[in-house]
Amino acid sequence: MIEVEVKAGVENFEDVKKKLDQIGARKAKIEHQEDIYFNNIQLRDFEKTDEALRIRTTTVGRKTSIILTYKGPKLDSVSKTRKEIEVEVEESKNTCLILENLGFRPVETIKKDRTTYLYREFTITLDTVYNVGKFVEIEKEAAEGEDFNEALQKIFDIYEKIGIEDGFERRSYLELLGIY
Repeated sequence: MIEVEVKAGVENFEDVKKKLDQIGARKAKIEHQEDIYFNNIQLRDFEKTDEALRIRTTTVGRKTSIILTYKGPKLDSVSKTRKEIEVEVEESKNTCLILENLGFRPVETIKKDRTTYLYREFTITLDTVYNVGKFVEIEKEAAEGEDFNEALQKIFDIYEKIGIEDGFERRSYLELLGIY
C-alpha cells in the first residue's frame, strides 16, 4: 500500500475545525498515540535511507491497539508519500524485545494527541505533537503502482478549502526534533 500524505504546521486548530465543518468533514475519533522509532545503523541506517520502523500504541478511550509499521523512502519531492506496511501486534514490550534482539535500537518516542476527520476518501488529522508543534495531515491510501499524483492534487485542493496554503512540511517528527 502507498500512503499519499501531506502535512502542514499550523498555529492552532480553531479555524481549521470551522473549515472542516463547512466542507462537510466528519469528526471520527480522538486518540493518543505513542510511537517508538527504531534504527540499526549497522544493518540499514534509516536516517540515510529515509525509511522508518516504529511501534505505535494508540489509545482511544479504554481501548488500545499496537501496530508495527515499516515506511519506505519518500516517493516524490513535495509530499510524504511512501510505501507503508503495517501489522497489528499484541504486545509492545515483546515486539520491542524482538526488534532489539535483531539489532534494532529505540531512537525516540514521539507522543501526540490526534483528532481524526473523514472527508470523502481522505483522512484528515489534527495532531498536537509533544515538544514539536501542531500539524494537519491529509492522507489517502493508493495501490502500489497506482499514479498518486491525482490524489496529491486533491489533497492540496482540500488544504486550500480549509485555508492552509503554506507551512507544508516533509520532514519527519524525528527530523523536526533534531534526532535525524
